[in-house]
Amino acid sequence: MLKATLRSFLAHKGRLALSALAVVLSVAFVAGSLIFSDTVTRTFDRLFASTSADVTVEPKQDLKSPVPSGAVQTVPTALKDRVAKVDGVAAAHADVSVQNVVVVDSHDKSVGPTTGAPTIATSWYVTHRSPVKLTSGHAPRGAGEALLDADTADKKHVRIGDTLTVQAQPGTFRVRIVGIATFTTTNPGAALVFLDPAVAARELLGSADRATSISVDAAKGVTDAELKHRVGEALGTGTYDLKTADEQAKSAAADLGGFLDVIKYVMLGFAGIAVLVGIFLIVNTFSMLIAQRTRELGLLRALGADRRQVRRSVLTEAVLLGAVGSTLGLAAGIGLAFGLIRLMSAFGMNLKATEMVIGWPTPVAAYVVGVGVTFVAAYLPAPRAARGGRGGGRWRGGWAAAAGGGVGGR
Repeated sequence: MLKATLRSFLAHKGRLALSALAVVLSVAFVAGSLIFSDTVTRTFDRLFASTSADVTVEPKQDLKSPVPSGAVQTVPTALKDRVAKVDGVAAAHADVSVQNVVVVDSHDKSVGPTTGAPTIATSWYVTHRSPVKLTSGHAPRGAGEALLDADTADKKHVRIGDTLTVQAQPGTFRVRIVGIATFTTTNPGAALVFLDPAVAARELLGSADRATSISVDAAKGVTDAELKHRVGEALGTGTYDLKTADEQAKSAAADLGGFLDVIKYVMLGFAGIAVLVGIFLIVNTFSMLIAQRTRELGLLRALGADRRQVRRSVLTEAVLLGAVGSTLGLAAGIGLAFGLIRLMSAFGMNLKATEMVIGWPTPVAAYVVGVGVTFVAAYLPAPRAARGGRGGGRWRGGWAAAAGGGVGGR
């Protein structure tokens, strides 16, 4: 029966091509979405882990007292000096970072990304965790000077010496680009404008005495958790939100998760449609094959095959089809993920195809979907195949074929 099944499968490969294509498409969307989302998640996990401070002190989030529209929650800049005195602190920095500011060029055209990523205005200071480095020009010194990230400068044709207008909540101000900063890690697709720290606080927050957070570096031998505990005791429990580097990375990844979920669920939606279409095509294909193979199935029954063996033969063909389709679909899914990575890079999110992540759940899901869908779809017409040789005419046709074969053999 196994040899007969394999021979039948190879003999009808042309008829099974359409069903195989449905399996390939289904698996490709599933595998591609999983590979792409895993790659983006891994890439940004590395980014957040490498750029997060050992401990970050942020304003306490009070859900009962909503922040007015456009306002930015802040902490006192003087908090940096209090934190710096805590035992185990190597250094403390007052950070100013405001998202979703509007930056336009001299022609009133936005220099921000068109992909929905934010435009961020932030203070400029360099540490070993900085995601960018100065590659041309000089650092901003005082009012009216700024750096721009290299990706935005290239896409929006901004050069050193150009003037940009920044629209922030406290008001509008102009800056002259005096240098270009290049990402040393993954560019998340945002546009970054860097200002002198004192200027950033005054222009973005309305006061030089405010900051959006305090970044704290641990002294050698002090763990992040231990440093967080010490800083918390010094500032007072519940006064501020304190996060270790791991907690900050997880929080940033969670914020990114919504964006990734949209892409993932859209692709899985296409995969679901492909699965439904695949089931329809496979059911119809196997129904037609069974109808066309009535004499062949009758011959198998005449030679002694019972219903269970005939049904098993049909389902084995389905499993073979699913395995072949899943393998091709997995390869197509890798190609689809590669194309999505290149597409996102074109939009400013510089992912590396060489760092593509193919975790073990991806091939498992690919074969579960491909083989499972094919098996379920073929299981519906399989009982009809098992009844293929029941009728007297079919039995007689089978015996006649067997007898003819026997005469020819002599």
